[in-house]
Amino acid sequence: MLLQPFNLYLLLPFLLSSSTNNKQGIVPFTLAVASSSPLTCRGGGGGESINHKSSACNNNNNDDNNNTSNTKSIVQSILSDIIKSSPAAENDKSINTKLTTYAKSSFASHVSNVKSNDAWTFLYGLSSSPTFVNKVWQTRPLLIRKHETILSLGGGDGGDTKKVEEEEEDGWVNGLFTVEEDLRSIDGTYISGHRTADILRQGIKTDTWEFRSIKDDMTRKTTWKEVKDALDGGTIYFNTAGSLWPTLGALCLLTIEAFGLPANINVYITPPGVTTSVPPHTDRQDVLVFQTAGAKRWRVYAPPPRRKGAADPMNRGKAGDVLSFEELGEPLIDAVIKRGDVLYVPAGFPHTTDTCTVVNDDDDDVADDIDVDHHHQETSSSADVVFDETSVHLTMGLDTHVWALTYAHLRWSLLQRAGKNFQLNIEDDDAYWEAMKAISVGFLGGTNGRLSWKQIRDNGGKGELDKNYKDRMIEELKTVMIQLEPNRWNVENDSGTDDDDDDDDNDNDRESLPTDEEFGQVIDYFVRDHLFPLIEIQEEMFKDVDPFNEETVIKAYKCTQKQNAIMEKFGAFSKNEAMRRSFEQSRLAREEKTKGMM
Repeated sequence: MLLQPFNLYLLLPFLLSSSTNNKQGIVPFTLAVASSSPLTCRGGGGGESINHKSSACNNNNNDDNNNTSNTKSIVQSILSDIIKSSPAAENDKSINTKLTTYAKSSFASHVSNVKSNDAWTFLYGLSSSPTFVNKVWQTRPLLIRKHETILSLGGGDGGDTKKVEEEEEDGWVNGLFTVEEDLRSIDGTYISGHRTADILRQGIKTDTWEFRSIKDDMTRKTTWKEVKDALDGGTIYFNTAGSLWPTLGALCLLTIEAFGLPANINVYITPPGVTTSVPPHTDRQDVLVFQTAGAKRWRVYAPPPRRKGAADPMNRGKAGDVLSFEELGEPLIDAVIKRGDVLYVPAGFPHTTDTCTVVNDDDDDVADDIDVDHHHQETSSSADVVFDETSVHLTMGLDTHVWALTYAHLRWSLLQRAGKNFQLNIEDDDAYWEAMKAISVGFLGGTNGRLSWKQIRDNGGKGELDKNYKDRMIEELKTVMIQLEPNRWNVENDSGTDDDDDDDDNDNDRESLPTDEEFGQVIDYFVRDHLFPLIEIQEEMFKDVDPFNEETVIKAYKCTQKQNAIMEKFGAFSKNEAMRRSFEQSRLAREEKTKGMM
């Protein structure tokens, strides 16, 4: 049954605000506790971090030349990994070739075969790069310039060699979303994004995120004039954009398949001359930023020390919370991101943007402005040259924290199911961030994990996980639990004896960890009964996207409801009735509001 226009409008707020009402995430333990030392390096404190990641990110390296050299070395290593992985991108047995073929075809129908192939090669290669996994992921931000993303790996449109060369010179990111074509296409539709509030645009209050809808009357179609007016003097943005624009839906599918994680894309558009596009804030998502048009200055910082009474570290600078520059210190990255560039920002790393100031960057094409002195800025004629057109960037979120795919959430679920206390105050910043790392699923699972995931998918969510892969996840979770509460658990070494023979009295007061069977049940659930249906729902949401077709809006709405149901089931599995009931009430409230519409 097709919707009447007014009914169509009623569905849009349910999918445009977020891909789920789990935007704030699940708090797996008490978050804001005083810390004695600043967090200068994610995963610091000695030793290899979970997922076998190196913890040496050198955030406070005072030697700018060494830091720049290290960054260049990392970028070059990643690019080498991408090139080496190119043949595997087409032959990896763990990849759903039917889905990638569809996504690349859909992508190419709106851009080109060259850009489609290069996009897949880049995304697959990045997720397969040992350097990215071990030295960058959830550890440090990283900027890859346009000329470094251009992958001359063959392909083409009908043998037109000249066209291939021109498109490769242009880069695959450039032009994926433009104002004149893609943004203009919402004229006459019910799509309505958000705009930053007037108090931010007018400089009245620039230290916290405030926004409102582009149009006041949501019952009528959007006009191009409303969009232009909203863009005058500030940022406009569109959440869950992959469910509304076909090119972005295809990009989401390619990202999901490459990384094996839930993904979601937002679009941000800012005219030149905006002093504060967005104030300093943090996000729950690890993001890949694709600058498709114009330029924007980004400053990315290390997470500040958690402090008592402050907001969730993954949600700073929002809902009235203020994240000041004094609290942040010097940026890890201070650079103007230009069309064709790609920026990775880990979850929880504060960032702020503008389109009116430039930094001292002698080489426009080389990512050597990490840790530059951002006080040496040019703001007049240089800024006019750099910011000479509207900035458009896509933010691809890899949603491990949103969907509870972290060690902290594994622990939260396991302890509740085992009838043990899960509440915890964490005084150590390093222990907090270690626990909030993504579990070893998707591209983090290694070869065994990828193949095991492929088998689960081929069997429709059934089957057993690879034993070695499952054992590895059990040991990783145990490691996190012991790091968080070293004095709580009675831990035996491989010989079956206690590690600390000199403290028998304390050992008697300690608890036994849950059994390996209980660990295994939680891991099975997270992979087979939680992650698998989430990925299936997103694949459905991002296929066959047409913003002018009512069925696209209906499908996107239904998918958000299915996602709510998944989180509802997760609450029930974890024996947390409050969480289960919260998601149930949200789902049922939406059903009541849309009753009789479909």
